[in-house]
Formats: sequence, C-alpha cells, structure tokens
Amino acid sequence: MDLKPLSYNGRDEGIEVSLKTELRPGDDAVNIAAAIHTLFPDASVKEFSNQSFPSQQYDEIECSHLSFDIFLEQLRKQAILDTAMDAMGIHLEGNQTKFNVSRLAAFAGKIAFTYEDEPLGGNFEIRLEGMGLSDWIEACTWHNGRQNVPRQLHDDAAMDQTGEASTWHH
Repeated sequence: MDLKPLSYNGRDEGIEVSLKTELRPGDDAVNIAAAIHTLFPDASVKEFSNQSFPSQQYDEIECSHLSFDIFLEQLRKQAILDTAMDAMGIHLEGNQTKFNVSRLAAFAGKIAFTYEDEPLGGNFEIRLEGMGLSDWIEACTWHNGRQNVPRQLHDDAAMDQTGEASTWHH
C-alpha cells in the first residue's frame, strides 16, 4: 500500500493565510502581481492603472484566504524548512504570526526570508492565523532530518531576531 505524505495548504487546516505589500513609485504592479501569483496562484490581486515611470502611485496590495500549498512546496524544493520554521516563529504570538519574503525572489519563483531592513525590490508581509498555529508550523515544515536532529519552535538552534543562526549542530 502506498502512503501519500501529508500535504499542508493552511486553508483546509483552519489557518488563514494573507499577504500585504506596498506599491510605491518605481514599482511595476504587473510584476508584483506576477510575483504574488508565483507563490499564491489563487490570489486575487486588484487591477492598477498603467502609469509611466516614475509614477506617483502609492497603494497597498492585500490578498486573503490564500492557499499555502505552493509556498510550502517551494520550501521543500529549496530545502529550507528549518529556516522557514524559524522565520515563521520569530513573531509568533498566540495563534498568529507574520514574516516577510523578498518580492524579487518570489518573482523568480524562490523564497527568501527578509529581516529588519527592506531588501531591494521590497517584500511581502505574510500573516498566518489559526488555532494551534505553532503545532501547525512545526508539522508543515517537518522533514526526515528532524529524526536525527530534532527541532521545534524557539529551540536552542533557532535563528535570532535578525535572521542569524544562534547555534549550529556538529
């Protein structure tokens, strides 16, 4: 009998996933929408008027009720599940958390977590909210390596607030 590994998407597990980013002069709304759709194909992004550079456009893009499955699939492909768990856990309070990812990396189909300083090209703020969120984060970022080197949120191997590793296993 073939057992399919558990796959997570947030939506079917009671986790609300939302995204927010600022559209500023110099930003290309079409490319930002493409970056959003790379990680969240089901996102509904409003249309923006086509402006010439430099625009005077300041706006906010918000998407909610997103499926997290493509995002999590990309974390597995990039083999950054422990980094993801730490990044998602840094601002975890109760049943909600937020973290940032680079818009340029998303446009390229990758995930790069950002901390403190905003990177060139801006970032997406992703919010997760739901009952048992800490357990869900640990479960959706689990991988076989944790059988040999157990990890959990806020453990001694977690990264610090700036994204730097606090310890390394030998």
